Amino acid sequence: MTSAHFWRTTNSGLGRRFLLPLLAATLAVSACAGAEDDPVSKAEQGVTTELPAKPASGTPVKIGFLSPEGGPLGQLPDARAAAEAATKYVNENLGGIAGRPIDLVVCKEKEDPASARDCANQLVAAGVVAVVAPATGQGDAVVPVIAGAGIPYVTTVGPSGAEMTTPNSFVLSGGVPAAFAGAAKYSAAQGYKRVAIVANDAGSVVASIKTLADPSFQGAGVAVDTIGVPVGTPDMTPQVSAALAQKPDAVFLVGESGLCTAVLRSLDTLGSKVDKLAVSTCLGQDVVEAAGTAAVEGAHVISSAEVVSDDPDTVLFRTVMAKYAPDTDLYGFAFSGYQPLLGLVRAVQNVQGEFTPAAVSEALRAARQVPVPLGSGLTFTCDGQQVFVLTSVCGRGAIVTTVRDGKPADPQVIQ
Repeated sequence: MTSAHFWRTTNSGLGRRFLLPLLAATLAVSACAGAEDDPVSKAEQGVTTELPAKPASGTPVKIGFLSPEGGPLGQLPDARAAAEAATKYVNENLGGIAGRPIDLVVCKEKEDPASARDCANQLVAAGVVAVVAPATGQGDAVVPVIAGAGIPYVTTVGPSGAEMTTPNSFVLSGGVPAAFAGAAKYSAAQGYKRVAIVANDAGSVVASIKTLADPSFQGAGVAVDTIGVPVGTPDMTPQVSAALAQKPDAVFLVGESGLCTAVLRSLDTLGSKVDKLAVSTCLGQDVVEAAGTAAVEGAHVISSAEVVSDDPDTVLFRTVMAKYAPDTDLYGFAFSGYQPLLGLVRAVQNVQGEFTPAAVSEALRAARQVPVPLGSGLTFTCDGQQVFVLTSVCGRGAIVTTVRDGKPADPQVIQ
């Protein structure tokens, strides 16, 4: 399949139905990889720097933040903590957003359509000039409310059809499609001939993955098999054994932490030395502790952010988190709150006059080659031309890190 066919399929009604449950299964990891984890010590988190004192002044600019918290699926308190830390950095050390402080208005939704729409309506009523969201499975529920009110919606994950195609929605990275495309290109570069995807089988998740992954891997000249495993399966050895029977060069783990842990344990039980690819949800500290450092060693993690290098942007992230959210796990989903909040700030720093939703939207559409926070050189341009059909996607590329001693290392940008 061509890349054009891939994007048409992704944007179809079929693709839209599939993207939402895919993220819903992935988000389940956060209940385990969030606040209950023991945070990594500051010494282990890497180099930090000093922040200048440059406080903002004037009338605050209200920005909304949708936080998946409080429900049985989709617990992302670390993302909220990171967005709040980024806000404090902007207000105290960056001189504000175009010189003015941010008033971050947080609404916690339970990752169900009713609570998500309620939050969207609350933020609209609060008079925010933009809404920032981390990873969420409720894009199709909230974007029509927010964008329909003329308020820009900003994220860096954005897997739903509404997030990727609605005017006034801005995905400041390549999102979920870029993760599969990046995995495919990385596999081809490694010389893999075949990859087996092992994923949570909930609803239409497996079909969703095939819709996204098959064209990318086939286009890269890599055969791909997708094996679904029911959520909660304690022993995945039979499914992993079936995957290995296809003689893949690598196994790609896509799902929540329970799946990651069980697959890693099964690979160890079967004595497999096959290479491992994984989405970033598989790098939570609970997975490392449950499966063992040896089990995750060498795994290649696909993401839109990296938190371990000495790139100045990454050092800034660690510094901000150490100062304003020191107990937050940097290796989970914290990036998905920090990245879009600071990305929005970077895109609208030149707004002149009154901050209104229309002015913020105009500034976002005018954004050209703006550095993606934690993007290791990736940029975003919100002209609607970056990805065929998906007019709200502003970025391209993904980042691959390799697990060393239980932590991501050696980030590589895959364009």
